[in-house]
Amino acid sequence: MTERMDADVIVIGSGFGGAVAAARLAQAGHAVLVLERGGRWRPGDFPRDPDLRKGWLWQAGGGLYDIRWLDRMASVQAAGWGGGSLVYANVFARPADGALDPRWPAHLRREALDPYYDLAAHMLEVAPTGPDPRTGRVPERTALVEDLAARSDIVEATMRPNLAVTFGDPEQWRPNRHGVPRRGCAFVGECVLGCNHGAKNTLDHNYLAVAEAAGARAVTDAQAERIEPCDGGYDVHASTPSDPEAPERRWRAGKVVLAAGAIATTELLLRARDVHRTLPGLSRRLGHGFSGNGDFLTMAELRRRTGDAADTGDMTTGPTITTTTVLDVPEGRESVWYQVQDGAVPMPLRELIDSVIPGRRLRARWRRIRGTDRRRGFAVLAMGRDSSDGVLRLGDDGNAVLSWRTRWQAKLHRSQSRVGPLLARQFGARMSNPPTWSLLRRTVTVHALGGVPEGEGPETGVVDEYGEVHGHPGLFVMDGSRLPAATGVNPSASILAVAERSVEAMIRRSGRTGWRAPEWDDVAPAPVPEDAAFDFMAERRAATAGDGVGFGERMRTPRRRAPVADLRLSARIRSMDRFLADPAHPIAVRGRIDVEGVVTGADVAGTLSLFPEGRPEAMSYALTFRDGDGRDWKLSGEKTVRSRTPVALLRGLTTLHTRIRPAEGGPEEGVTAVVTIGLPELLSLGASIRGQGFTRARRLRAAARFAAFFAKSALRSTDDPAPPARRPPTRPQSDAVRPLRSRPGGVKVDVQCSAGTEGDGHGFR
Repeated sequence: MTERMDADVIVIGSGFGGAVAAARLAQAGHAVLVLERGGRWRPGDFPRDPDLRKGWLWQAGGGLYDIRWLDRMASVQAAGWGGGSLVYANVFARPADGALDPRWPAHLRREALDPYYDLAAHMLEVAPTGPDPRTGRVPERTALVEDLAARSDIVEATMRPNLAVTFGDPEQWRPNRHGVPRRGCAFVGECVLGCNHGAKNTLDHNYLAVAEAAGARAVTDAQAERIEPCDGGYDVHASTPSDPEAPERRWRAGKVVLAAGAIATTELLLRARDVHRTLPGLSRRLGHGFSGNGDFLTMAELRRRTGDAADTGDMTTGPTITTTTVLDVPEGRESVWYQVQDGAVPMPLRELIDSVIPGRRLRARWRRIRGTDRRRGFAVLAMGRDSSDGVLRLGDDGNAVLSWRTRWQAKLHRSQSRVGPLLARQFGARMSNPPTWSLLRRTVTVHALGGVPEGEGPETGVVDEYGEVHGHPGLFVMDGSRLPAATGVNPSASILAVAERSVEAMIRRSGRTGWRAPEWDDVAPAPVPEDAAFDFMAERRAATAGDGVGFGERMRTPRRRAPVADLRLSARIRSMDRFLADPAHPIAVRGRIDVEGVVTGADVAGTLSLFPEGRPEAMSYALTFRDGDGRDWKLSGEKTVRSRTPVALLRGLTTLHTRIRPAEGGPEEGVTAVVTIGLPELLSLGASIRGQGFTRARRLRAAARFAAFFAKSALRSTDDPAPPARRPPTRPQSDAVRPLRSRPGGVKVDVQCSAGTEGDGHGFR
């Protein structure tokens, strides 16, 4: 006789995957039981006392944070009704398809998941950071980052991400779209400590509230320890964390959804296969594909104020994260991309750390000597695409340990570690890394992913594309362990979207064909600010491939002739790869031009073609400008080499024949001028060549490639020179300029140009 079921479905865990499963299954009419090891945390309950025993650590009395040392990496996660949403930084971000690992199948990429991302964004009511309601201005940390971006040439790579935060009046309570009271963010910067104000849109105020309203039953203080098949379903055995002596509890259901987080879910399945042997047929791929999502932390401490008279220097205000900057950086022969976010370090956390680390008084005295203000410190948070090839296995104590090859992600971490010194120069800040990295070379992740890979069968994966475990019908996995590799962005949105798709299929497979979430009719496509940043950096990477080069030159009429022309040009090549591949070898040029009697202080733009292939000239200049009357003018010129002798070669490369005429005028209008590069200017030109790139080695390599191209092309240009397509106009020996219907009073030309291809491989100068 079949034993009575306690529920149709047991959901283990109430984080991002479990909350979705509980809400949708309950809405579909299933009897749902949710097991959560932690308790309920309400506004005002989150710890603030600088004593580790006062609710901080799961290992010390069932506190908020569970810190796990996995041998090769440390992991930080939360315990409580709402899972990781209680302490995450609220960011709702979608990964760019072009940045995803090839292991991501089509059904987990953006085209398939975007509708589910929109549904999740609707449920969480996401929005970017706005002005601080107390000041009417954005947080100073936000302004600091956005000002730096505006002074770089990658301003489009910085944006304000969507956040699961309620903005508005911080004193007024009002129901969210799920009927749960919320009030506007107070900008106290304590999101990662748990929101005591009531503005953070954690899962207990949306998905889990929907689940309970639809009849789902929550059991807190219940930690799943063992899963075993039974007649018609599965038994789940659980302990009581608050009372280790309490007898084991057991619940039975036809289906079980594992959503305890990447580490705990993998542990449960590993124990079921290798220790309890209740699920001995689980795939040998179990535990593979673990990722820390490329997490990397640097601490910044400003040493000077920003210069704004209204600046208080307080970097702790606002939501924890307010900006994201996408970087795509050359590293070795390849590029690595990652995102960098500002992060508030709230004062209660600093006080907690102070209370734990010995030498508190000595550190306080040292801060006074240095003039350190802890409110002027903030975190620089990076995440990117790591190797995602870690393997979780059970240690001797039955808990998970990590086998992790660090060689692949060495480039990622090396590049991320350069962000600190770069920002130190830009911000005037002291930068430091946590001891786990600076001393032990071990990273800390708050985004543990993978461990339960997908595959068509048990030979290639643990679950199918909807999360059902191969060989065990009714057993599902719907949390971060399902993701096949690093997202490279904050992964909560991806976990939500994958869970939405999976549980929809689960419900439809159970007989509710065509079932869809009730909220679909109200869902509108949500803005995706990160897409524009990723697209910009992808194009920038192509445009700066091979790094760049900058140089300058000055050309003027020799003293023995009338001083009628003086050109000062500077140029930067954004991408040596593109420059070398283009037969014309063009360089964009911008600047200012003065032509006496024609124009004063006008903008000028155009191109310099350096040793163009198939053309007789060594260099060709083409510039345009507009005079004060709105008339357009053209300046063109060539340098031509006529012999391989050293004197002729030098003369040809340093002598420019120019023509300046109206764009719409007749051929007889305008002037011609000859300008040359003197010896001092030639030496300055050589000294001005500078490589542009993220590292010194890349800058030197780019400059060397340019120098080699120039030398090789200059010598080749003397091999059998073709006659010039257009000979420079003859002129009297005593004149440097022959006027073509010139204006009275003579002509003086002064051109000051800078390249239009600004910037370098990393975007900060």
